[in-house]
Amino acid sequence: MTTPQPDLPDELVEPVPGPHVEPAEQLAHLVPAIWRTLRRASASEQELPANESQVTILRLVVRNGGATPAELSDALHVARPTVSNLLKGLVSDGLVARRTAQHDARLVTIVPTERGRTILETFRQDRTDALRTALVGLPAEQPLDADALVAALRHLLHRLERQVEADGATDPAGAEDAAS
Repeated sequence: MTTPQPDLPDELVEPVPGPHVEPAEQLAHLVPAIWRTLRRASASEQELPANESQVTILRLVVRNGGATPAELSDALHVARPTVSNLLKGLVSDGLVARRTAQHDARLVTIVPTERGRTILETFRQDRTDALRTALVGLPAEQPLDADALVAALRHLLHRLERQVEADGATDPAGAEDAAS
């Protein structure tokens, strides 16, 4: 079973800096804080893998219907032994399964289980519902153009991805990938 996600005491969670701090630093704190809060908003949160890279693997195999360990290694920008270790937990939790190719027993594909699909879909739906409720509940004196916010965040993500590619940097195994 997946290790439960404990709620961290407030004193252990790094506070989000206020408006006196540059926007980049505020965003660097806000994005993970929003992700942690969205995880807690989901009924399936306790069943999700604790490791964000495992959540990413689950997303990838659900979206693609399966993937080889080499493909997962490339997608996560980590070594194959790292992927192998991440997969052990997912397999033991019953979220993914290993399938050997009929034509070549050396080829293995990682496929989602029905349990893995269900947990991920519940998480996605709960996360979307929580955001929808929060957006609807914003005070009228603080209007927010959600479409403009989404467009700006997508643009920021693409710029960051291009910057990382240009710098030749890799995506660390523990990166918080909140997109699905």
